[in-house]
Amino acid sequence: MDDDPVLRALGEALARDDPDLAARLAAGPGTLGPPPGRGALWVVVLGAVVVVAAPLLLGPAAFGLMALLVLIGCPFAFSCWLPAGEWRPDDDPPS
Repeated sequence: MDDDPVLRALGEALARDDPDLAARLAAGPGTLGPPPGRGALWVVVLGAVVVVAAPLLLGPAAFGLMALLVLIGCPFAFSCWLPAGEWRPDDDPPS
């Protein structure tokens, strides 16, 4: 029932400018479009893998880092507890 010449002219102009949109509008409601993308699914799967693997990887790495800090830091900590000797300037200048 497209009797209005103005609507017909607008439809023809739309078909020239954007044929894809004109075809979708002519098909009417209830037609299937392209399926939605699956990008969000990959983000969720990757996030789940990271959440599960992070404690398994970070636990040993954190333990190793603490071990290195203890091995390197112990001599410095003990050197701070050593008694300080008397400071005496040298009487003789360096030769």
